[in-house]
Amino acid sequence: SVAWNHDGSLLASGSSDGTVRLWTRDGQEKGTLKGTIASWQGLDAETKELAAKVKEGGSSGGNRTGQYIVTADSDMVYVFQTNADGEKQGEPLACFRSPASVESVTCRETKVVVGCADGQVLFLEAPLLAVG
Repeated sequence: SVAWNHDGSLLASGSSDGTVRLWTRDGQEKGTLKGTIASWQGLDAETKELAAKVKEGGSSGGNRTGQYIVTADSDMVYVFQTNADGEKQGEPLACFRSPASVESVTCRETKVVVGCADGQVLFLEAPLLAVG
C-alpha cells in the first residue's frame, strides 16, 4: 500500500514482507523501517502514524485529484476525467504500463505513485493532472 502525509511532502510504501519505505515528494528514498511499529525510534508522531497505516495495509491520499481519477488493472495505470460526482467518464486520457502487477495507486496534484506486487514503487509525473 502507499499513502501520503497530510501536506504531500512524504509518502510511505508498505511491502508484503512488512517493510515500510519513506519517500520524498520527488521519489527519493528517505528511509526504511523494519520490525514492529513499537521498535521504530526517532520518528515524529505524524510519520510514525503514516508508516503504521501502510504497514497494516492502509492507503491514503486517494486516487482522485481535481477532475481526474487514477485507476489500475493488472500492470496498467489509467487516468480518467470525472464528472461532478467523481465518477470516471469515457475512455482513459492517459495510461502507463508498470513493470510489475499494480497493488495500489495514489495521486496528489500531478504525481502518481504506483505500488507494485514485486515491491517496486514508481513515481510518475502526469502533467495533465495539473489543476488550472
